[in-house]
Amino acid sequence: MFRKGKLRFFVSFALLCCGNIGSAQNISDKITLLGHWNKPELPRLNGYQIWNDLTGYYDSLSKKEYIIAGSTDSIYFLDVSNPTQIRVCDVADGKAKNVVNRDYECYSHYAYCVSDNGNKGSLQVFDLQYLPDSVHKVYDSDSMSVNTHSIFIDAKSKRLYLAINRLRLGGVVALDIMSLENPAYPLWMGRLEVPTYADGGPLFKNVHEVYVRNDTAYCSVEYMGLWIFDLRDLKKQRLINFIRDYPENGYNHSSTLDASGKNILFTDEIPGGLAIKLYDISDLGNPKLLSLFRSNPKATAHNSYWIGNYAYVSYYHDGFYIFDLRDKSNPSVAGYYHTSAWPPSTYDGYKGCWGVYPYLPSGNIAVSDMGEGIFILKVDSSITGMNQKAEKPIIELWPNPFADKIKLNNIPKTIETPEIKLYNSNGELVLHKILSGATFELETGNLEKGMYFALIQAGEMQWLQKILKL
Repeated sequence: MFRKGKLRFFVSFALLCCGNIGSAQNISDKITLLGHWNKPELPRLNGYQIWNDLTGYYDSLSKKEYIIAGSTDSIYFLDVSNPTQIRVCDVADGKAKNVVNRDYECYSHYAYCVSDNGNKGSLQVFDLQYLPDSVHKVYDSDSMSVNTHSIFIDAKSKRLYLAINRLRLGGVVALDIMSLENPAYPLWMGRLEVPTYADGGPLFKNVHEVYVRNDTAYCSVEYMGLWIFDLRDLKKQRLINFIRDYPENGYNHSSTLDASGKNILFTDEIPGGLAIKLYDISDLGNPKLLSLFRSNPKATAHNSYWIGNYAYVSYYHDGFYIFDLRDKSNPSVAGYYHTSAWPPSTYDGYKGCWGVYPYLPSGNIAVSDMGEGIFILKVDSSITGMNQKAEKPIIELWPNPFADKIKLNNIPKTIETPEIKLYNSNGELVLHKILSGATFELETGNLEKGMYFALIQAGEMQWLQKILKL
């Protein structure tokens, strides 16, 4: 049971299972296994599923990497800094039990957690600043969400999006939007205005998942395709366009943009092997299909991420796949790893690799398998652009610890006005400044001694760093 404020260590080798599940023929030469962790004695749904989605968190002060993973009944916080010795730091009791899917996002030093397809749950927020010792639950309420299918955080706008949000008093909202001005206490600020038919009925009911950049929301609305909205002003929302009648269309599940924002790919989560779609959206008024691509016939794609020239996809039975997108008209397989013991040719419902997290600064990739647990994988260096350090130079504050002044290092030459926000250990915003000039220096003499969290925004990139004032 989760208990706030208690330091707990779960370092039992009985729970640490490191080993290669797949045989040699199930692994490409571009991806190798670094570590594996599972807890097979946990409750299983339908005699099979233990795990669902996962996300990551990086502590820049301690240089430690963490994974937050969901089981059918709990939330696990894992230290994966040393993948050969994955360690459970804490376990949080999820309010909902027998859960098919949980979803997570991190912002500042907080993790936001929801659940769906189980009994009644809530929106939970956990403070991660005490890792690796423990995590503290700072918010747990069903006042704005009982069950939510998926969430997305737009750090630049400090917004939390809740897709298919079920309310305590009944009813389902396609997409609710909450403010993270105070990260520990989300506040409702609005919801998506779903377009209607002439008779006033909604054109669609659910947003299965949403991807947001610069307040433009790319909404996967199940069998109705992908809909794009301008949500800069929630009182003046605008439908930009939709992509509905496309080849091999089915249950539009989720989407992801490339760094330029001019290209998007999305998946259709339905058994039968529908391809992943890649579109040119440089002109949002006229999206153009560039290609269809897949792992194997009959395989079902799930979640995807686009970094550099590569797409990272959790592919259920087929495991984890990387696609080379340098030739957008003809994407190719760059590497793969079959996480489960299911024969690659067997496609029975939804089994296998559920989630992938490709943003750890080490370049390691974390994936979750519904029955086999958590895998930490290494991708061959020949697959360029997979390490986010190559795509996003890590901006750091110096010195750390600091006294009266701090400076920003490693500022890309193309960035003229980085923005910095400092939060204290209670999650309160204590300093906000847009920097300019050659030195990027910040006066901090009026701050009290203690731990702070710096959120740095530079263009479309964000960095989070823990810093200490002496």
